[in-house]
Parts: sequence; C-alpha cells; structure tokens
Amino acid sequence: MIVKILLVTGKLAYPILAEAVKSIKGAEIDIVTMSVPVAALMNVRYIAERLKNVRGYDYIILPGLVFGDATVIEKATGIPTVKGTEEAWDIKMAVEALLQGKSLSPREPADKFVSRGDSEIQLKEIESSFKEAFSVSGLKIPLRPPPFRIFLEVSEKQELSDVRRVEKYVDVVVVGFPVGHDDREEVRRKVKEALELGKPVGIDSDSPSELVEGVKAGATFVFNMNERNVEALTQVKRDACFVVAPYEVDNRSQVVLSTLKKAKEMGFDRMMADPVLSPPLKGFVDSIREYSKLRDALNDVPIMMGILNFTELIDADSVGVNASMVAIAGELGASCLLTMDKGKTRWSAWETREAGKMISIAMSKSKLPKDVGVDLLILKDKRRIPREQSKGLEVGRNEPVMDRGFSRIYLSDEDIVIEWKGEGGEIELHGKDALSLGRSLIRELEKRGVKPSLEHTLYIGYELSKAEVSLSIDKNYIQDKPVFRRVPNGENIDT
Repeated sequence: MIVKILLVTGKLAYPILAEAVKSIKGAEIDIVTMSVPVAALMNVRYIAERLKNVRGYDYIILPGLVFGDATVIEKATGIPTVKGTEEAWDIKMAVEALLQGKSLSPREPADKFVSRGDSEIQLKEIESSFKEAFSVSGLKIPLRPPPFRIFLEVSEKQELSDVRRVEKYVDVVVVGFPVGHDDREEVRRKVKEALELGKPVGIDSDSPSELVEGVKAGATFVFNMNERNVEALTQVKRDACFVVAPYEVDNRSQVVLSTLKKAKEMGFDRMMADPVLSPPLKGFVDSIREYSKLRDALNDVPIMMGILNFTELIDADSVGVNASMVAIAGELGASCLLTMDKGKTRWSAWETREAGKMISIAMSKSKLPKDVGVDLLILKDKRRIPREQSKGLEVGRNEPVMDRGFSRIYLSDEDIVIEWKGEGGEIELHGKDALSLGRSLIRELEKRGVKPSLEHTLYIGYELSKAEVSLSIDKNYIQDKPVFRRVPNGENIDT
C-alpha cells in the first residue's frame, strides 16, 4: 500500500523540497507551502490552524526547525505528525525512515536522531568486534583501526580544570614534562592529580628516572621508550604500556623495529610503535612513509600517531586539520592518536573523537568519510541554499545616532553578559540565548520608564547575536569587532 505523506514548508524552501522528493519511491507525497518565507518563522499552532481541515494522509512531516511540539497538529488533524530534517535537501532521510517503520519525533528534527541512532549502532558494533592487541588499565587497545583511542597530552602547567572540560572525549590523559625537566616529586604529584580524573594516565618525559617514577605513581602508558633508554626502563617493564619511538632521526621505522625486537627479548610485553610524525614542511611526507613501512612490517603491535605535531604547527582551524589527520592515521593503521587541547587547538579532543567516529564508520563500510551519520561541518554547509536577487536601495555603512545610555557586552566562561549604564540606572544580565537576553533588557528598561531608540535596540540585538555565535563555537568575542574574517567576496565590513 502506498503511504500518503504531506510535507509542510515555507516559500523559500519549496523549490528545494520539490526537487528533493523526486527520487523518493514508495510514497505519494504532497507539499503544502505556508505563507512565510522560512521554517524558523513558523510555530505549530500557526500550522495547526491552517491544516485543521486536512484529511487523507498517513503522516504530516514538518520542517525540522519549526518551533514547538507537533502533537498540537496531530490533535487538530488526527494525522500522525512529526518533524523532518533541518535542511530541506535531507527530507529523503526522514521519509525513508518512516517507510522503514522507524519512529520520528514530534519535538526533535529527524536528523538529530535518525542519523545519530544509525551511527551509534554502527559504532557499538565496531567496538564489540575489533581485534584487540592488549588491555591497559581496563582500556582495550585496537591492533588496527577502527576504532581509535584518543590520548590527550597535558603540559605540566595546564590546570586540571581545563582537562575536565574535555575529559569525556579522551581515553587516556598523558602528563608531559619539558626536555631537561628533573623533578620526580612533581612527576608523582602530577600523575596522582591526573588519576583523579578516573582515566588511565600516561607519562611523557625524556628522563628515564622520571618515566620510572611516573609508572610507580600510577601511570600505565610511557612516552617514550627508545634505543637509548630501554635498559633503564626494565624495572617497570610489566607495569605499563611503552610507546616505542626513535631517538635518532634517520631510518625511523627501522630503529623502531629493532627497538621493539630488543624490548620483546628483554620481557616487555605491551608496546606501541611510533616513528614520530614530523611537522608540515619539515619532513611530514617522509614521516608518513615511515608509518607506512611500520604498518607493512608489523602485524602484532598497535601504532601510535602524534597528530598534535601537525595540528599545533600550522595556523589553520584545527577542526579540518584533525579530521584529515585522523583519516591519514586510519589509512596508516594507527589506532592510537595523541592530541593536545589548548590555545588555537582548543576542543581538539572533541574534534579528534568525532573524526574518529566518522572515519571508523567509513572504514568499516569501505566507503568515503561522507554521509556516514557523523560529520565535522561546523562553519560550512554541504549544500548551498539558492539566494534571491538583491532588491531595493543599496545601503552602505552609516554612523549611529547616540542614545542616552550605553551597553557593554562580553563573554564569561559560560554565558553572554550584558551591562546597561545610563538612563534608568544600571542593569546586569547574563545567559546563553541572545534573543532572550535582548528581550529581558528591553523589558527591564521599559519597567524603569526608559525606551531606547530603535537604532540602539537594533545594535544591541546585533552584538548579542555575534556574542552568541562566539559562545557556541568557543571563539573570542570583542564588542564592535568582527567575529570572523570574511572570505574574499567583497568588502570586509563586519561578520
């Protein structure tokens, strides 16, 4: 039996939706266009009033961005009503989910849980079926990806509170110390502090005595064992996993292989191989060749890759760099990834985790890392919505009219903060939703008999919106300054 579905949309999305449904089979689909331009301007009561006389459909699917609970429409029409995808191009995903008997939500967009549900199932299957090399502190180490294990390098000066921000995205916390560091008491203290996070801990030092001290304090991963210090680490050879990396810069893969062989003969039973990733333009491609050699030569030792050596040493947004590096690691058989999360690489732990999910699913299905249910598209869109032609008078930059009061907007650690000073006294508000903050400020001013000019109100809303965008991606916000640098398609007025 053919399923009859009514799709609801706005004026701008209609042509996109009409094109997207052409390839859907097994359903008879009609589209009704509301007299508003975009879905974000609709709410469920508005739609219910206009569809109350509709009958004869098995389902009504709303745009994913419609505000409110779609059960209001279901009560008005008697027809099961759910939310579709946020993007009109993806409506096929929602329709096919219904045709397959899956349940969609009247409250959440379809792509918030249909794709996520499928990808989560796939990730669980990957986690339950991979080949394990060994286990360390209860953490199973894959011999080859997928899946991946994420190691977070933490400097001796980095606060534990900063690590807690991303602890749920990493598997191991690695406490690192600079070259020449010689303070075993600090090593013990830092390792024990890291253990409070409840995760396996690694120790990274060029001092063999500090490595040993770190293991005695509870660290179960050692960075690094090399051809020069292997003998000095024998006293803790059964107490940790050792990352074998070369001290010499020539023939790295061969040095790693020979060190692994020697360490096995000495009784080390849990090791990883790392020929060391070189920074961009400083031997990166040659180091990739060394990883390739190790992948081909080893069949019983997992491979570690320090992707932070690339991400930290290029002035580019880390999200795309991390995604690319995880894909490269996947091809080279590196199941363990070392990253860092501070400064311009802030949130690299999350980015690497999400990239690991995306690449894991793609590898398990032998497909490209796209359309797998997990992505790292933060600032770009997969499809460009057609834009309308400009109309009316062209407006250039103009200067504001001063008002009797001024507003200061800034970000705290967790919120947007707005302060008003001037007529009506002082007002301080904070929250995460820019629109609600703006409304609250205007309402409070009205209570005090103050009515800011329309220009000033517009300015406050504009700046609050910029602050909200900055907060959502953890980027700096400075009032009256652009949030982003524009792509080169015109004058950089502001963004």
